Amino acid sequence: MQYTVIGVWLADKPVVAGVVTGRHEVYGGDEETFTEGVWATFVTAGEVAEAEQLAKTDMVENNI
Repeated sequence: MQYTVIGVWLADKPVVAGVVTGRHEVYGGDEETFTEGVWATFVTAGEVAEAEQLAKTDMVENNI
C-alpha cells in the first residue's frame, strides 16, 4: 500500500507528524515554527509503522 508521510526536522532528525493512506501532493508547512524544515515523502509499505520507518530512513539517507 502507498502512504504519504509528513514530518518535520528536529535536532537534525526526521520526526513523523502524520501518515495518510495513498499518494498525495503536500504543500506548505509551518517553517517559522519548525525552523529546521518540514518534509513529505511517498513510500510503499505493509502498515503505517513500516511507512514511518521507511520515510525517516529515506530522509536521512537522501539528505532531503
